[in-house]
Amino acid sequence: MQDSKKEFGNVLIVGLGMIGGSFAKSLKQQGLATLYGADRRAGELTLGVSTGVIDHPAQLDEATISNMDIIILATPVRAMESVLSEIKPFIKSTTLVTDVGSTKGSVVAAAVKVFGEAPANFIPGHPIAGAEKSGVLAANPNLFEKHMAIITPLPYSDPKLLDRLHRLWRAVGAEVVSMDVDHHDHVLAASSHLPHLLAYTLVDALANAERSQDIFRFAAGGFRDFTRIASSDPVMWRDVFLANKDATLTTLDLFTDRLAEMRQAIVDGDGASMYGVFTRAKSARDHFLRLLEQRTLGKPQEKQVSISVSPASAIHGEVKLIGDKSLSHRALIMAALAEGVSELGNIDLAGDVKVTMQALRDMGVVIEEFGYGSVRVYGVGRKGLRAPIAPINVHNSATSLYLLAPVLAGQAFPVEVVGEDSLLNTPFTHLLALLKNAQANVVSAAADCLPFKFTPAQLLPLSGVLPGPASSRLMSSAILLSLFVEQDGQFESTLHLDQQVRALFASFGVRIEGDQAFTVSTDAITGASLELPADMQQALWSVLLAIILPGSTLQLESVARHGRMNVLLEVLQQAGAKFVWLGEPLGVFKTQTLRVSFAPLKAFALTPEQSYELREFVSLLAVLAVYAEGESQFEGIPQLPYFYEDRITTLMDGVNHIGGAIEWQAGTLIIKGCPPQGGDLDSAGNELVAMAFLLLAARCRNGATVRDCQKLLAQIPNLEEIATVLGLKCSVHS
Repeated sequence: MQDSKKEFGNVLIVGLGMIGGSFAKSLKQQGLATLYGADRRAGELTLGVSTGVIDHPAQLDEATISNMDIIILATPVRAMESVLSEIKPFIKSTTLVTDVGSTKGSVVAAAVKVFGEAPANFIPGHPIAGAEKSGVLAANPNLFEKHMAIITPLPYSDPKLLDRLHRLWRAVGAEVVSMDVDHHDHVLAASSHLPHLLAYTLVDALANAERSQDIFRFAAGGFRDFTRIASSDPVMWRDVFLANKDATLTTLDLFTDRLAEMRQAIVDGDGASMYGVFTRAKSARDHFLRLLEQRTLGKPQEKQVSISVSPASAIHGEVKLIGDKSLSHRALIMAALAEGVSELGNIDLAGDVKVTMQALRDMGVVIEEFGYGSVRVYGVGRKGLRAPIAPINVHNSATSLYLLAPVLAGQAFPVEVVGEDSLLNTPFTHLLALLKNAQANVVSAAADCLPFKFTPAQLLPLSGVLPGPASSRLMSSAILLSLFVEQDGQFESTLHLDQQVRALFASFGVRIEGDQAFTVSTDAITGASLELPADMQQALWSVLLAIILPGSTLQLESVARHGRMNVLLEVLQQAGAKFVWLGEPLGVFKTQTLRVSFAPLKAFALTPEQSYELREFVSLLAVLAVYAEGESQFEGIPQLPYFYEDRITTLMDGVNHIGGAIEWQAGTLIIKGCPPQGGDLDSAGNELVAMAFLLLAARCRNGATVRDCQKLLAQIPNLEEIATVLGLKCSVHS
């Protein structure tokens, strides 16, 4: 018997089928062990040696077993007791014994029956990998790469051998996780065993149907994909179901109950219930595919996108822009919490709003898209959301986090919120302070960062002034939080509530009284039909294009003229802009058509109060100042949150790089009217800076290219189409 000095020494595979053979072949090709194989089928052993899967055939005798460092049982689960009984007299206490069976309770029971109690060197395991093929000729050394291997250690398992088992699975490329035996069997009954049972049963039922020949003859790809696993080894799966009887029956009962509900929905013609099941199922399936893709490929690299702008003489036409992004978030959430059906028109369903919509769908809300920017939301009520199957991922959307967090705090189920990229390192101190003011049970990572973990709590009414600098998002968080307390919510803020936001909440039956000391009350949240006004960022961008490009005349439909839009227009008037409102105010948001045309511009100023209120638009206004005669001054910029100042710094670098003139002077942003020549502009991946640079490029003497625009196009995927309608000459390229 060879005494190998390789990392894992002598390894015996008992059962040289596809799983056992793949394990052996991977270790052998990497030179990590000397491989022995034992199998009741002599032909498989011969093939194993001749095809290079194992080094030596072996018997389950003392000479073999006593010299093994690792023994892997890859036999059917019902054969485990017999194999363990056969090798028991010869196993050393230092030999790691493990298995690859898909049920763990029966394997542990077999070990207990043979040994009296499962020995410390026996540690069960199960790779989540396989194929319909069987036998040693199906051995694939890459089978386990980027697949999970579940280890189910017992309370008294040898820690050194447990560590060795972890290293063994990682050596064949698996991602190792630990799980207790009972939990493993219930999880696998749902994720693996039940699908096989359904596939076998469906194929058998259809094969014995009256029209079986035509059924199979005309079956399409969906039938092939769903029933693929019915080609698996029948003996193995018979043993699995007998070994995991209780967990399989529990899962099967759950499925049959839901199948009966679906049958009744079809009988009743209940399309909403069916659509709800299909929507939730699609959401869960998409989540599974995302996890699988991440495990297989890792996080995809984001492709950089640039937009080139040629000098444009003028823009013109009549344009209706997609709805306001911030209102779209709020409208979807309120419609989900309402009783009844809401129809929302001109909703922005791109970028961050998709994050909010997906989170609601993950919690059981049916959102039906029935036209560009139009959705029908079937409200579930304040307490009607369902626990998602995975953490809610807000990706890089701070707005989604601010607006979903108070809703999650009021639910009757625990839930975790995770994020990505820069959002993971952003502290949300003020949001957490607001939640804890209402006695929400929320725990964050260090420094008030994501992830957040919510557990059910009896929320109390808010009191006092909102924490931190006033913001529209935090005010909306406070309003949403107030919907989950028994009494009217009361809080104070130094910021006036935007009239559009107030109008939106009122449409769903939420009364907000007061100007800076607010009282929030509602008898019931009811469904609503709304047409959202144009997005303010896109509207301002389009208006400024018309103002700075000679010969331009533009009409924008569905613009709401109150709130911050009034403040913006006051600033534009100060700069010499020309515009007029057409028609009578319409709808909940009092929208009108805005006509704007080119005007020679003069320098203007922003007070600290205006800079704060218009902080989201400062980058665009700074570009306007580049094309104004004289020296414009923006005060209060250093007092804005750090990321606003970061945007301004990036903007300054770009403007100065292509021949403009912006500088800081004692905390004041000084912008000298000086039309730039053109060139390359790097937005540093910020969508608001990219939008400002596109505006800047539109009147550069030689045009310009704005780089790193992928986030802007994620937020406004039809940007090129909008530019074409306006007459702006630009092209997108990667």
